[in-house]
Amino acid sequence: MSKTTSGPGDLKEFEQDSWWEAVRAELNADTQWTEAAKYFPARIELRSDHTSWTVDTRDGRAISVRPGPHPQGADITVVAPDEEWRRVIDGRTDWFEGTSPGLGRITVEGDGISAMRNVKAMWRLLGALSTAGKPAAQPGPYSPDPETGRHTALTGRYIEVNGLRTYYEEAGEGVPIVCIHAAGQDTLMYRHVVEGLSDEFRVISLDAPGHGKTLEPDEGAFRDISDHADFNEAFIDALGLENPAIVGCSMGGNMVLELASRRPDFYRAIISAEGSDYTPTVSDTLLEMLLLNGAQILEGWSRSMTGHRTPPDRAREVVWQLRRVCPEVIAADLTGYAGFDRRDQVGRIESPVLLLRGDADWLVPQEMVEQVAGRIPGSRIAVLEGTGHYPMIENPVEFNRAVRDFVKETLR
Repeated sequence: MSKTTSGPGDLKEFEQDSWWEAVRAELNADTQWTEAAKYFPARIELRSDHTSWTVDTRDGRAISVRPGPHPQGADITVVAPDEEWRRVIDGRTDWFEGTSPGLGRITVEGDGISAMRNVKAMWRLLGALSTAGKPAAQPGPYSPDPETGRHTALTGRYIEVNGLRTYYEEAGEGVPIVCIHAAGQDTLMYRHVVEGLSDEFRVISLDAPGHGKTLEPDEGAFRDISDHADFNEAFIDALGLENPAIVGCSMGGNMVLELASRRPDFYRAIISAEGSDYTPTVSDTLLEMLLLNGAQILEGWSRSMTGHRTPPDRAREVVWQLRRVCPEVIAADLTGYAGFDRRDQVGRIESPVLLLRGDADWLVPQEMVEQVAGRIPGSRIAVLEGTGHYPMIENPVEFNRAVRDFVKETLR
């Protein structure tokens, strides 16, 4: 994507009628926006430090853009300082990052509930600001295609863990690698990992309680990552695994750090992908609105965190996997994620730790990962270029290579 040469607070675009007309044309040419805005009549004011413009939408069309507030007022006002609008226009942030606590500086006034009920239209609206008047971005080059023909036979099994019928899949023999999925997902998240690493290792992936084929606890979905950690410890013990490696992503990436801090030298290796020991970055509004508009929120949120090297089919798979989950379950997962803080515990970890992230993942930025590394002696950071929050789906070949190399180091 091309970048302007303006200074961080220079918003010359906000003063140009022609640029706003280009934004309107961009919206009306975007079939995803026109479909999402079809039943979303609204006057949306975009306000900077010094000026504002109002976009009027009716029947899935941006019928006008005008400087300043609308004479009849705005239904929704999106407010951000000049520097944040500069980031939006340059394509360095979007609706989801910009409205996340501690990560963005976008606020919403007026009918914020309507904005979240129609969040795909809001997300695409801000996206149009980053593409209006610029050449279309050229796709690719993409990350390598998943490897085929290397894996051993995959087996799905059930085991009782803490009274719950629990589903897991495994393939291969040798050192066990236990894979713990992200919020709202299940064993399918690791399908390329189970297939790609089972030539050398015994790779195991399980469905958390209430996910996939594992039953939900009587008391409902877990709302604390410690409850998930308790369950995973019981699962590992039920299988009789000794000195396994553990891999987790996002919520699972946080969880493996808690597991390792509980048993400081029990695990052969810890791979925390898109994980952290402190994640207060999901808003209460998003958690509440997941129950009302989960499909749109999860589509936009996951696409927002998908890297530019991810081909369209894998980007679609990310969305599809997330949208299969019950909204109450992912809301519970993300409640635990938002309340997670183990900064005072991870220093106990003695097992080797790899903090693995995609550089397109704004939810777990590099600064956050470096802070975690500073609290875990001897830990290491690895970064996958052009990859987002779901690296085992987006970029499985390079993800598997990083995991394979790290675990093999522990065997020397």
